[in-house]
Amino acid sequence: MTNQINHFLITYILCSMALTVKSQEFFDDFNGKRLDTKVWEKVNRKWGEDTTKARHGGVIGRNVFLKDGNLVIQANGNLYKGIVWGHGQKTKVGGAISTRQKFASGSYEIRAKICPQPGALSAFWTYYNQNDSINHEIDFEFPGKNQEPNGPKDSDIHWGLMTNWRGVKAHEFKNADKYFGNQTDGQYHLYRFEWHTGSKEEKRRVEWYYDNQLLHTSYDMVPTIASNFWVGIWFPWWIGNADFNSDYMYVDWIRIRPFHEQGDQLRQE
Repeated sequence: MTNQINHFLITYILCSMALTVKSQEFFDDFNGKRLDTKVWEKVNRKWGEDTTKARHGGVIGRNVFLKDGNLVIQANGNLYKGIVWGHGQKTKVGGAISTRQKFASGSYEIRAKICPQPGALSAFWTYYNQNDSINHEIDFEFPGKNQEPNGPKDSDIHWGLMTNWRGVKAHEFKNADKYFGNQTDGQYHLYRFEWHTGSKEEKRRVEWYYDNQLLHTSYDMVPTIASNFWVGIWFPWWIGNADFNSDYMYVDWIRIRPFHEQGDQLRQE
């Protein structure tokens, strides 16, 4: 009987611990002296280059640092004359970080000042890629107003692009280009998306908010696979010219509140 009671108590404690861990939210206010590399990875790589268009230099760890209680991400544009190199060049080089932990359904919120240059892409996104057919991703990107029928010359920092993916082919993602208003006013703003993978109570969808105002909801091509969360600046070919020296994105804090919905796929790579 004693062994049965002990077994019951151990099982109860372990289950309670699991439920406690499962319900925890992620929060970082970047008030330390250095980025917590046990929580975050400084990304050093290059992606998304169309060799028929303008080249870029990827993202590097040196362009990511903490200052005055902010995560600071530096973007070096076409006029940069400093000594820091990216991938193959010194110009059009950004920075990015990624959580080491994966998250699925939840509320993803950032208080930030995005980079005010329409030639540098400020972005917040979830990302899981197994191959071109399994690319689960949710994007919050600025500037917007550069998707068809618009183009790079139309890029506008007062617009944002919201996209959700399940694959990279044209029929496997949905996007929306929306007017956000003045984001270069020197003030912090709230950027949030709520990712629902689906349950008995919740329809599968992604909702995007700006300063707590709902701007767009997507019900198609909603990801379900747990993903790393990324924050960064880079220089894709489809936005405007990066005609500046260096500029910055400032992030005050990041909060991820998991929903733990039935549609979550917690597969491992």
